[in-house]
Amino acid sequence: MRPNKKIDTKLSSPLFDLPGFPPGDVQSLAQRNLLRALTFSLPSGQSVAKAMSLPPLDAIHFDDLKPLHLHVRTPLWFYILREADVQQDGKQLGAVGGRIVAEVFIGLLQGDALSYLAQDPAWTPTLPGAAADDFKVTDMLRFAGVVATL
Repeated sequence: MRPNKKIDTKLSSPLFDLPGFPPGDVQSLAQRNLLRALTFSLPSGQSVAKAMSLPPLDAIHFDDLKPLHLHVRTPLWFYILREADVQQDGKQLGAVGGRIVAEVFIGLLQGDALSYLAQDPAWTPTLPGAAADDFKVTDMLRFAGVVATL
């Protein structure tokens, strides 16, 4: 088994030259994300943390962005990557990033008339988990035969 790469702000070199874009178009993932944030007026990571009533990362964690004046108004995509690195040692998303992903999934389930959430809101898994009264995704994968043991 190969361990996952850490979630951090280091970009792999292939992400600086994305395939499939016409010559002259921005081909760097970082540049595309910054342009998207400006185009759609996305709030900074610090603003999103405050709106979620979560403590934002200290500006000291963004000292490398100080020359760009982005240490207190960090683009959201960069903030989420740095947050994972600082709060979770890059092993999983941090508070803001994790909540955004969770809320997207919940919104998709709420908007899907065929989802379990819409069909039977009181439904809970009945399969046995590895720990009593605790059913996790790993338990589902084990039941489905995707993995033998975790």
